[in-house]
Amino acid sequence: MKISLKNILILLLLLIPLNTAIAQTKSTAEILGEENTNTTEELDLKEAAREADFLNQLLLDIPVLTDNPSHIITFVDPSEDKSGVQMEIDGKSFQDILSPYSLPALSIGKHELRFKFVDKYGATQILEKDIIIIPRPPIINSPTFQEESLQISGTGLSNSEIIIIIASSKDILTLEDNIDGEGNWSFNINKENLTEGVYTFSGYTRRHGYASNLSEPITFEVGDSQTVVTKENGNEIYFKFKDISFSNLNEIVSKNVDLIILIISTFTLGFVLSAILFSIFRNNSDGKNIKILEKKIKENGKQNKEITLKEKLSQTEAIAKDNKIKEKKEEKKEEKIVTKIDFLKDFKMFDPDNEKGQEEKIKVTLTSKD
Repeated sequence: MKISLKNILILLLLLIPLNTAIAQTKSTAEILGEENTNTTEELDLKEAAREADFLNQLLLDIPVLTDNPSHIITFVDPSEDKSGVQMEIDGKSFQDILSPYSLPALSIGKHELRFKFVDKYGATQILEKDIIIIPRPPIINSPTFQEESLQISGTGLSNSEIIIIIASSKDILTLEDNIDGEGNWSFNINKENLTEGVYTFSGYTRRHGYASNLSEPITFEVGDSQTVVTKENGNEIYFKFKDISFSNLNEIVSKNVDLIILIISTFTLGFVLSAILFSIFRNNSDGKNIKILEKKIKENGKQNKEITLKEKLSQTEAIAKDNKIKEKKEEKKEEKIVTKIDFLKDFKMFDPDNEKGQEEKIKVTLTSKD
């Protein structure tokens, strides 16, 4: 079969448009795919920027997860006329709220919050935020040995699940049970299933598929002494004196920094209290001594008080008057009147009897100076 040049040219002309159409179709699809991806990213960025602007205007901070069903939120009204802020929970009607606002004890799970407000430009806006309420971590009591078993108990959200994870250097054990209506739970582990060593366990509660955060870890030791030791936040709060030696002293100090701080704080507090009490007693004693000294100074001051010229003259006049009064009293004493009886009593030695023993008649007169 003979193919002419004309037929070859016609065939080429027919193939070129088909190849061109295929190439254009692939290029258009790729371009459309890139444009859709860029558009979605731009929209996400714009939505994030819009939400950040609204949160900044409201000064609103809402956590994504919280175990407080009555979480308190604070906000401000960005509108110029203070028209107020409204909130809608899970599609219910909008309600006026005031800051601070306590959520109405939301149930465990995801909730949608919508805030309606007037922004700083005077336009009404709506901000949507989701919040997830999770159960609170369980409270775990210190484990205790009862007969041949180890008992672990505590409290948690009533009618929910409790999951306890016990780990040692060899094994990891998971225990699950339900918390009763009063919020109590407990596990009993046979001692035969526990080899000697150190165990650490923690737990969490779960309800409606939402789990709480882990509780504070607790460490206990199983041995001949059946000693139970607790640990918080991974830091041991105990030690045994028999385990202390010069070789491990540095290690014990480095692992029990809080204990060293407690000892130093107690010593410092005792020293400060002693200094304060000593200062109070010393001040009281000094105060008494000062009062006694002041009293003596006042008494000496009164005795050594300087006398003015006027006072000296007054004292001189008073002394002169006293002297005159004394002189007058002495003069009165000298003018004493002597009676006949007193005179004869005082002068018996001059008895004028005659030789016969008879009294001579003597005339006696008593006269005064005048």
